[in-house]
Parts: sequence; C-alpha cells; structure tokens
Amino acid sequence: MSQSPPYTLVFEPRVHYLYARVTGPEDTAEVSIAYWAEIASECHARGTERLLVEERLEGNSTVADMEQVVDGLLALGFHDIRVAFVDATEDAALLIGSEIRVQQHGLSGRVFRRIAEAEGWLLADLPPLAD
Repeated sequence: MSQSPPYTLVFEPRVHYLYARVTGPEDTAEVSIAYWAEIASECHARGTERLLVEERLEGNSTVADMEQVVDGLLALGFHDIRVAFVDATEDAALLIGSEIRVQQHGLSGRVFRRIAEAEGWLLADLPPLAD
C-alpha cells in the first residue's frame, strides 16, 4: 500500500505562470526534495516557463537541509524556468544563501517573504496586459 506524502501540494495555473502551494507539518530536506520533484514533473508536463512556489511548512530548515534541497533543485531540470519562492517563516540568511547558490549554478530564481513581491519579480519583464 502506497503511503501519502507528508505534505499537500496544490497547483493553480495563473496568467503567465504556474502557482504551487505546499503545506504540511514538517520542513525537512526529504520533504522539500519530494515536493520539488513533483513540481518539476508538473512544470515539464505543462511546459512551464514561470513558477511561483509558496511554502507553508511548519518548522525551519537547517543549513545542511538547504544544501541538500539546492542540490536536488539543480538536478531536477529547472534551468529553463524562472522560479519565485515564497516562505514567510524561514530563516532569511538560509533563504538568501540558497538564492545565491542557485543563481551561481545558472538558475533563474529568487526568494521572497510575500507573494505580491514574488509575482512582481516573476512578471517584471513581461509587457503589460491590454485592457
């Protein structure tokens, strides 16, 4: 019998990007790598070019967890996807360190505290929508 993952992942197609929200009772490297693998699969199936991920997991990661997650991201094929990541509770230094590391490896990704800021960055290079 298959065990359900220790998180809930919801996808919502939005104008110009895919939104993903993950919720759950724990924030570990294993949980993060598992949900990022699901997100990668969904993005590749949809041909996603822009992605906004909102993480609402309880607890905080360690430096070692974040290093494992970044290694996982690099292996999952996000090189052609612009990624905005929102986590309002994670340690800011860990998030910034991860952002720098993914950018050094050629990924287009930023971390944010609020969805509005993330969406602004994600869509900044698009022409405005006509009324």
